Amino acid sequence: MSSYHELNISNEHPVHGDINHISTLSEDIGALYLSDDYSDVTLIVCGQRFNSHKMILAARSQYFRALLFGGLKESTQQEIELKDANSNGFKGLLEYIYTGRMSLTDRREEVILDILGLAHLYGFSELETSISAYLKEILNIKNVCLIFDAALLYQLEFLIRVCHEYMDEHACEVIQHESFLQLSIDALNK
Repeated sequence: MSSYHELNISNEHPVHGDINHISTLSEDIGALYLSDDYSDVTLIVCGQRFNSHKMILAARSQYFRALLFGGLKESTQQEIELKDANSNGFKGLLEYIYTGRMSLTDRREEVILDILGLAHLYGFSELETSISAYLKEILNIKNVCLIFDAALLYQLEFLIRVCHEYMDEHACEVIQHESFLQLSIDALNK
């Protein structure tokens, strides 16, 4: 008895020599986010364990490529502790690594800045740019000093300029806000 698969070919999905199923590829890889399925490395951040996939991490980041396949001691370990990250920020970055997407609107500013720092550390320049553009849109008296400090730390010239302009336009309010007292010495010298 032979089996066959009935093809459903219609005019709804014409093929003209190019096949593009990129959306299903993205969905399939995204389904592996935080999944134990086929996981071959566990990343430990602040005690929280993230089951991950070396090939996906390496394909998305030069940092992880070097860490996992560059001959470092971590390349032979099943569990790797990442000391320069916190779990909330890393979970957001991992979501981006697996899906190429991230919603910033439902995250606290501190977590967004943590993700920005991790994007900088791990070489996700497109994510840095996108987060910087979002931070520009939500800039206000309460957060400008915090964002300015982060922009200086990560040397994000666009965001530094935007914060400078905002602080110049709202100097009186910024100086009077409690967050001004939290500015780093570097920020005060700029």
